Amino acid sequence: MRKKTVQWLWMLLAVLLLQSCHKSEEESAWQHKIKQVAELGTVQYTVQKIVSNSDETWQILGDRKIIVSIRAVIKAGIDMDKFDAESVRISEDKKKHTKSVSLELPQPEMLSYNIKPGDVKVLYNKVSFLRSEYKVEEREAIVAKGEWELKHDKELTEMILKDARLYAGVFMEMLLRQNGFTDVKITFKQEGKNGKQ
Repeated sequence: MRKKTVQWLWMLLAVLLLQSCHKSEEESAWQHKIKQVAELGTVQYTVQKIVSNSDETWQILGDRKIIVSIRAVIKAGIDMDKFDAESVRISEDKKKHTKSVSLELPQPEMLSYNIKPGDVKVLYNKVSFLRSEYKVEEREAIVAKGEWELKHDKELTEMILKDARLYAGVFMEMLLRQNGFTDVKITFKQEGKNGKQ
């Protein structure tokens, strides 16, 4: 009787071990799949920025003014190179026929600011008779100033990152539900946790 009990215990242990290995392999496969999503570019904004420059230092010779319109395409999303695949947790309840997954995504970030040459237009340009026109280098400096102001616009950045976080969560949940998960829990890494975000 005792020998039989030991045999049953060994069989039970073997079954549990096999289930554990299967679950681990499945989890690893999903960790790999999610990691392969190189970049979740979740939102793209096209914004218009007006930059002006007024040079009135030469009062006797007159002044010159220029107003430039800059159209920039801003992309924000999640850099999946920063995703920790170990955060993926998968569980299955065969009685309830449910399959659950939980994971933690990195915080969204600004990924790119793209200004094409054709998206820079001079709206107004007034140069006094005795003054010289704005040089190419000067115009480039004005455009660079506009790009700097866009990158450092706190209100715009916060709005874009908020949308990126929302859409990243929706996209990832949809992806996981399409792959058979009934319960999906997505969280975002807290600022400052495991390094600077």
